[in-house]
Amino acid sequence: MTETLTAVAPLTTFEAAAGIERMLGCPFDPATGMSLERGVLADDRETEPTAAYEAAWAAGLHEHLVPAAEGGRLTSFESLLAVVRAASRRELAVAVGLGSTLLATAPVWIWGDDAQRRRVAELALGRAWGTAGISEEAAGSDLLATATRATPVAGGYRLDGRKWLVGNGRRSSFATVLAASEPSFGLFLLDFEALGGDGVRRLPKIRTHGLRGHDLSGFTLDDVRAGPDAVIGRPGRGVEMVSGMLQFTRTLVGGSSLGAADTALRIALRHARGRTLYGRPALDLAPVRSLVARAFADVLVAECTALAAARGLDVARQRMPLWSAVAKYVVPRLCVDAVETCAEVLSARSYLREGIADGAFQKLARDIAITPVFEGTQLVQLDTVRAQLVSGARRRGTDAGLPLAALFAFGEPVPPVAPRDQRPSLTYGGADEVVDHLGNAVAALGEGELAPLARRLLAVRDETRETLRRLGTLRTTEAYEAARRHCLVHAGACALHTWLWRREALGGLAADPAWLSLALRRVLDRLGTPAAPDPEAEDRLVRRLAGLDDDDRAFSLVPLRLAPQHR
Repeated sequence: MTETLTAVAPLTTFEAAAGIERMLGCPFDPATGMSLERGVLADDRETEPTAAYEAAWAAGLHEHLVPAAEGGRLTSFESLLAVVRAASRRELAVAVGLGSTLLATAPVWIWGDDAQRRRVAELALGRAWGTAGISEEAAGSDLLATATRATPVAGGYRLDGRKWLVGNGRRSSFATVLAASEPSFGLFLLDFEALGGDGVRRLPKIRTHGLRGHDLSGFTLDDVRAGPDAVIGRPGRGVEMVSGMLQFTRTLVGGSSLGAADTALRIALRHARGRTLYGRPALDLAPVRSLVARAFADVLVAECTALAAARGLDVARQRMPLWSAVAKYVVPRLCVDAVETCAEVLSARSYLREGIADGAFQKLARDIAITPVFEGTQLVQLDTVRAQLVSGARRRGTDAGLPLAALFAFGEPVPPVAPRDQRPSLTYGGADEVVDHLGNAVAALGEGELAPLARRLLAVRDETRETLRRLGTLRTTEAYEAARRHCLVHAGACALHTWLWRREALGGLAADPAWLSLALRRVLDRLGTPAAPDPEAEDRLVRRLAGLDDDDRAFSLVPLRLAPQHR
């Protein structure tokens, strides 16, 4: 079955991802550099997926880490999210390695001087890996416990310390390093190539359950000398800068989760369509169809949340102290849940290292499991959300509002990325248009079948706000639960706003109310206010999903064409 998926409006910000898809080819084709088969073989040997990296370089993925103003191809973060998602459909280690480089480059694009930006652009465009030297074994998520020190000396600084559990630690050509200094913590750019290795010792690669092909390691600095030109931005603002740059990477982790979930769902769908049980395809069995529909609905809720956050980086960066933490909590968790649901569809075959898709599913399940932990654990995100909401409540209504039409105009062009012109802020300003305007969205929905679901979501919003108001700054279990509920309300609101503002432009699946019915139900289930099942919507969503697969389309509300599928 093939659905009509023509979009009414041009989707400019997804053009780069469509081009990447064509260049990389189908991940199910063993002849491509980023094939699932090659990835499983490298994973079994616990070696880097060299062919996948070469394919990524050839397709120019690294060029999307560098703003167009610096000679690269990064024009919007919505576009970059789609590029990351395309890479992650094939090999999550590649996307994570590039993400580690992005984390290292982000503070240079935002706060670096002209010479620093030119040098980092030269390195990144030359296929060099970067690493963000932030994490330390004893400090964990407590940036103020950073023990690495940059001591002022004649001619600059002497750096000493040990960075652990950092991406690209062994293979990086440059690093941005958080260190205690004067007057406070600073961020320093170290060009390892220029240093010639003096005083830098690379630590062994850390063995991991998943992402075995990723260079997760570290390095030590012993009397490393750096000039005053190594300081990024204003001295003493290191912790503030790290908090700002995490707003970018926390948001873009969602692209990695969505890409991996797409492939897991594709494997489960094809198995259910081809597997015969009791004389008919497994997908014809109601319990199996329900599992597939629920997994797809989770992916779509995650997609709406991720797209709104990525577009927020482009058009509403002042909101990102809150929205990036919400997206980081919601998107990876929903995608992991979707993969676990796909495992139920595959049953015993989900555990095998051979057979369906060359045994790729078990690798995907291990790889995606770490995404909720990257760039801060789920508890870290909930604490950030709690603190932001408490702070914002004191300023609610004092900030100018952002038109939702701009935030949810997925695919429409935005002003080119200019990180220095709109630097990250530490607080979101007290206005949260996504959740604040939920009441207006419920009213716009009218009195159809979806209205009772939306009203339930609105009621939870109001209850959650009252709980947070009552608890104030207390860090109690109830406060963290309220932050969790806020994140889910935000996700449900993103789905509802997407339906109201973008369904006609996207067309196809996006214009079918079946997806919104299941999306809202999945959110309400997690909020503890489950609604009755909608079997008709489940059937329609599964038919839509099969149509997307037959037509070589992404499992997405966005009508993105993939490389011709290898079957």
